[in-house]
Amino acid sequence: MAEKLITRRWRILLPLVVGCLLATACSSVRLGYDTMPLWLGWTIDRHLALDADQRHLVSARIDALHRWHRQTQLPAYAGFLKAIQWRLDDAIGPEDIGHWREHVLAAWTPIAERIAPDLAALALMLRPAQIERLARRLDESNQDLRREMLPDVGERRDAARAERVLERVRFFVGDLPAQEEAELRALAAALPSSEPDWLAEREARQRAVLELLHRIVRERPPPETAERWCREVLTGLWHHTDPVRREALVRSAVAGDALSASILARPVQRDRLLARLRGFAEDFSVLAAR
Repeated sequence: MAEKLITRRWRILLPLVVGCLLATACSSVRLGYDTMPLWLGWTIDRHLALDADQRHLVSARIDALHRWHRQTQLPAYAGFLKAIQWRLDDAIGPEDIGHWREHVLAAWTPIAERIAPDLAALALMLRPAQIERLARRLDESNQDLRREMLPDVGERRDAARAERVLERVRFFVGDLPAQEEAELRALAAALPSSEPDWLAEREARQRAVLELLHRIVRERPPPETAERWCREVLTGLWHHTDPVRREALVRSAVAGDALSASILARPVQRDRLLARLRGFAEDFSVLAAR
């Protein structure tokens, strides 16, 4: 429960930082970003039960990754948010939301390429029991998500989806008038039920990583080979391998884009989002300049 509270707000911002800001529920981006190395190191240790040598490696690699991300990626995030701010001066359509979503997904590639050597170095130090521990931790997390996202009763599932959408909307534009919130709940509940496909994709990505780690531990390849394997898996994590799931998730994303555009059709909501994004962009710029 504590971990869920810590990460909930940053999950809303995940696309903007692609995992490297998934740190804290603090309202300040700067404070959350500064605590990232500590939080990420704790999370990796919790999932793998690192020994002293592994912990030393992880700490050093996370610190270097944090510096790289701050210096090279945050300026791009700030520029992206500023471009959105300019676009918010006019009406927003679903195609704008879709374009921003694709831009966000593309931000994963440089991060994946950067962390591939780090993952390879750690994987070459792992023991089979540690990978089994990681698999159990991931399974526990998946079970929690299934209970949250896939209640047995269909109406409860729709209500849970509506609440997740409202949580994201409140984060970016604040509270809505009662009538608008009721309308949004109804629209969100009617969105395509993509939760099973989303969870299946999540589990497929996890299996890919676990299989990668097992292969490295089993074969003990040269570091450059392990790095290549890691790069191939990491850069391909968000490529859907199941065409049926891919089609379902695309339909869901398109419907979500249309809903987002309808929310931003109101000038007051665009103004609130503009203020929110301006604050994020300023924080990213300040952090990048350190």
